[in-house]
Amino acid sequence: MIFLSGSQRIRRLGSVSNLVYFVLGSLCVVVVLGILTLRLRPNAVRGKVGQESVRIYCAAGVAKPVQRLIDEYNREFGTTVELVRTGGSGELAGQIRTEFEAGIERGADLYITADDFLLEKAHREGIVAERMPLAEQTAVIAVAADSTLPIGNMAELVERSGLRFGVASNRAAIGKIARKIAKREGLLEALESRKTTDSENVMTLAQSLVTGSLQAGIIWDTTVSQINLASGNDGLKLKIAAYADKENQWRSNIAIGVLERCSSPAAGLRFARYLTAPETGQEAFEDFGFKFIPGDHWEEIPEIHVYCGSMFTPVLEPTLREFANREGINIYPRWEGCGKLVASMKATEDPGLFPDAYLACDKMFLDEVRDYFRVPIVLTNNRIVMAVRRELKNRPSTPTDLLNGQLRIGLCDPVQSALGKLTQMLLTTSPYEGLYPKLHQSAAVVVDVGPTLISQLAAGGLDVAFVYRSNVMADPASKEKLVLVELDGASQYSIATQPWAIAKSTRHPNVLNRLFLRINREDIRHRFRDFGFKWVDTP
Repeated sequence: MIFLSGSQRIRRLGSVSNLVYFVLGSLCVVVVLGILTLRLRPNAVRGKVGQESVRIYCAAGVAKPVQRLIDEYNREFGTTVELVRTGGSGELAGQIRTEFEAGIERGADLYITADDFLLEKAHREGIVAERMPLAEQTAVIAVAADSTLPIGNMAELVERSGLRFGVASNRAAIGKIARKIAKREGLLEALESRKTTDSENVMTLAQSLVTGSLQAGIIWDTTVSQINLASGNDGLKLKIAAYADKENQWRSNIAIGVLERCSSPAAGLRFARYLTAPETGQEAFEDFGFKFIPGDHWEEIPEIHVYCGSMFTPVLEPTLREFANREGINIYPRWEGCGKLVASMKATEDPGLFPDAYLACDKMFLDEVRDYFRVPIVLTNNRIVMAVRRELKNRPSTPTDLLNGQLRIGLCDPVQSALGKLTQMLLTTSPYEGLYPKLHQSAAVVVDVGPTLISQLAAGGLDVAFVYRSNVMADPASKEKLVLVELDGASQYSIATQPWAIAKSTRHPNVLNRLFLRINREDIRHRFRDFGFKWVDTP
């Protein structure tokens, strides 16, 4: 659940009206964040999985395990997931691009490809939104199970006189890889001139080997397994004569993409998670000879807990809600001062209650719990400023101007929040040595989060407060009433650095990686900049 602590200390109340301002401002913050709590509950739990319909375009060589999993999923959940088209990966990619450009509403929802380069290209073009690795397979030279042909490498395949061999079309992933290997070996011209046929896709090529119309062909090792598995008691039909790549370096990375225009993104992503989960997808893929790449553990509706410093509430609340609705999951963010968040993590004994990810207001607070998290990624930085009421006649221009005792000063608590800790460090180092104890002693209020100080300033209960730039920029109404006094270059502690980290204990690291990618999109970056943050890779 999201909650905001009400722990605040009143250090000096100039009058009874100041107390009223303080209480009213605090209540406003609690009410606003309470509303955000309700709004962040996604619709995932309200949807009926049985009403879902998902259309899949799938590379021909991957269709058998996918169809088995479709059947199992539909039986269990009463859904309508359909494998509506199979073919070469390139052929399907071209069809998906055509449908995208034509604005066709009911084309593919998911695209399963044997060539992740095609998926990456579709992602760059804005056609595919989410991508998930699924499995691996290797290009081999296959022959009939009873063949005695001595073929040990690509050169012996293309240079043997009179050999009837086939290669898949360049529109199929296996055809692309076969040609890449041949080009590297200096055999591409011979491959193209001596091949007997260009098959439409890998399964068509494999069937030509089974019927004997071809003596050899470059197909996937998994295709050999699938043909032999289908033969049942009739005995093996195919065998592997050699790896197409003698060094066995070229592999096909099978992946699944969810289209940007997916008719039901939550339904598509739920089935994609089902395919990639070790509990549900692994057995089917391994039965057909694939090297499975495990994804997140299976949960129909994952529950994700994210700890976020309070500074992120206005900029990230819409993003988390949009992400939760698209994924069909529940996200429970906790917006508080980082001191409180870290204290909560340290006190947590049950791993199930530990957050799945943490977005800290400053790296020093992540450092306190770094053993619980994977390698962090720094996203942004945010400056500490003095926010001063615009109507104040003698506005201070530096922290030392606050020593006259006439101004009502607001600070954040150095134990409960990153803002408070950095303010303390800022005002105890050059050029402000010794300033913090004096200001802390005379402060009107010491609170746990920056937004509370902004509320007090806007309500007239404070004259000046040390806050993040983003605290001011997040509230347009308050921004009109306040003047920002920059502390640029005053100290290294005037800048807070915000890292993102995924917990080692989470069951859903891939979901969280997708959330990170969503946060890192240019439109979200723009939102951060609007609220006063600076991306670390921004000049």
